[in-house]
Amino acid sequence: MEPSEVEYDRLLHRIYDTVGHPQAWQAFYAQLAAFVDATTIHVLAFDKRHQALSFSDGFNLPPAGEILYIQRYHRIDPRLELFWSYPVGKWFHCHQHFDDVFVQQNRFFQEFVIPVGRRYVSACKILENETVTVIFACLRTAAQGPFPPAMAAFLERLTPHLERAAQLQAQRYVFSTDALVGHAFVNRSRQPVILTSTEGELLRHNEPAQHLLQSTSLVRIAGRRIVLPEPFYSRFLEDCAETERRVRSGEPRAYEDAAHYRVMRIPGEAAPPARRQGHGHGAMTSQGGTDAANSGLPAVEPGADSSDMLYVFYNLIVPGEVSATFGLRTIAMLIFYHPRSAPPVDEDLLAAAFDLTPAESRIAHLLADGLTPKDIATRVGVQPDTVRKQMQSIYQKTGTNRQPDLVRLLLHLPGASAVGYVQAARDWKL
Repeated sequence: MEPSEVEYDRLLHRIYDTVGHPQAWQAFYAQLAAFVDATTIHVLAFDKRHQALSFSDGFNLPPAGEILYIQRYHRIDPRLELFWSYPVGKWFHCHQHFDDVFVQQNRFFQEFVIPVGRRYVSACKILENETVTVIFACLRTAAQGPFPPAMAAFLERLTPHLERAAQLQAQRYVFSTDALVGHAFVNRSRQPVILTSTEGELLRHNEPAQHLLQSTSLVRIAGRRIVLPEPFYSRFLEDCAETERRVRSGEPRAYEDAAHYRVMRIPGEAAPPARRQGHGHGAMTSQGGTDAANSGLPAVEPGADSSDMLYVFYNLIVPGEVSATFGLRTIAMLIFYHPRSAPPVDEDLLAAAFDLTPAESRIAHLLADGLTPKDIATRVGVQPDTVRKQMQSIYQKTGTNRQPDLVRLLLHLPGASAVGYVQAARDWKL
């Protein structure tokens, strides 16, 4: 079929429909694929700030194959190495670089491209700036052959308009962790929080996470990737990939399951073998927990030293139903607790903020550390009744009524740097 002006005008209008309505891209992809006889349209974006594949969208993208490419094969795609040298707007046609001999000997083509029917690709950068590179690709099977010259010229004619539409929607292609999670939660939380892609690339972490990374080797950052001990790390990545695949496939309860928290308990000693009894997607409780024995997540040997234990709570954050199924990538949020590096309750801050006596501040501190009133009495060398009376005084001064409320307050106190401001405020009121 020879390109016609009528078809060109239709596709042109489809492109500019996307500026105010990003969901209109789907109609454009389908119409373009039908006209140029492409088996697949694929749009990829690489977020340069986070050094991660941040966006994946297109037509006829089987979720399993797409996730497989994202998780494994894009790192060994020989086409990308050549493609990066191309300027914006210039089309790359793989048949001009890779003949049949190369294809027959190359693992990427034989293991992935040929089986999923994407032997020939014509691709073009439609946006490249300091933050992101966006690639627009049209793919054909081995039986279809490469795009004929007339269709290649037709794609080139559409290119300036694809570039313009991408420029007007540039923010769509990069990770926006503020929008996905909330600036206040990540930055102001006293808990260590790390955000990653589903492949483990670091996107963001807060100040408590920086302290955690300095105080334990059970979690670290290497080459902008989060690293956990094996087999926990492999299981985390497998769970992320499977959950993202389920979300993109539109499976029932996929969004709810993605939001549920999983927990990994990682001992400081050699990690025990993983219990591989499934991926854990059916084992999550209604509260968002996971039964490690049923989920396939590694369990912890009885008697492990809890002070050397790293607790990792994580879930997957899906950025909206439409864009998660076709578009911006899902991210993982990991929240950590490590007993030896957990921020202590500042006794001076307690005294300044609530007029607690030194003895009351000490008891409040020990409550926040998880001790029971009986344990506290033994620790400080007083009678249990004395501890209970002091707790009643603490409740009255802090405006709490029971131990869980008091502990919750203590764990959300600001850092030690705030003590001077609290004391200054009290002095000003006087």
